Amino acid sequence: MRSRSRARRGPDPSLRLAAHDRRTQILEAALEVFSEKGFHGSRTRELAKRAGVSEALVFSHFPTKEALIRAILDRLGFEDLIPFLEERLGSMPPRAALLALAERVLTNLRDRPQVFRVVFFGLLETPELAAHFYQKFLSRLLALETQLFRRAFAEGGGKNGSRAVDPAVVARSFHGSLMFYNMAGAIIRLEPLPRDPKSLAREIVNLYLPVAPAAGKER
Repeated sequence: MRSRSRARRGPDPSLRLAAHDRRTQILEAALEVFSEKGFHGSRTRELAKRAGVSEALVFSHFPTKEALIRAILDRLGFEDLIPFLEERLGSMPPRAALLALAERVLTNLRDRPQVFRVVFFGLLETPELAAHFYQKFLSRLLALETQLFRRAFAEGGGKNGSRAVDPAVVARSFHGSLMFYNMAGAIIRLEPLPRDPKSLAREIVNLYLPVAPAAGKER
């Protein structure tokens, strides 16, 4: 009688929660291990040990390395982040928006370099996911940066001598400046991570949108 009642109710919710917790535990361990050793240098046995589970359980949740990489990228939430950035930064004055974006990237790099390493190694490992990441996140971020520079140039001239500056080219150069600190500080670890993201963000934005002397110091 008791067993029939349980069957009608379906699986015990506590078991589903435990399975979800184990999956989260594996992803957190994978984030640590892959950020330390990359995907080629990591072994499933080590990942399972770090997560406190068996290798069989790892494979039951993530049968392939690509499935694990995809789950990590989903967990980091880049696709959920981009609409927020588009809405928030798109409504700000362009210079203030670029400063906020640069500071956000550099602060995250300082505080969570392992995330940048895992994303880099994961995309390098899986070209299909790299294309997806570019389409769903990076191309939209570049489009947002291009829009901000276009507005800034329209408001302040945007001239280099007598030639107009293409905001799409400037946006890619700006983004590349931020990514330099990712590559040098987080990926190959030859330079220190940004100590003062706010100050560094201001210096980078000033390269592309110089502050006129009459405008005084920025607050």
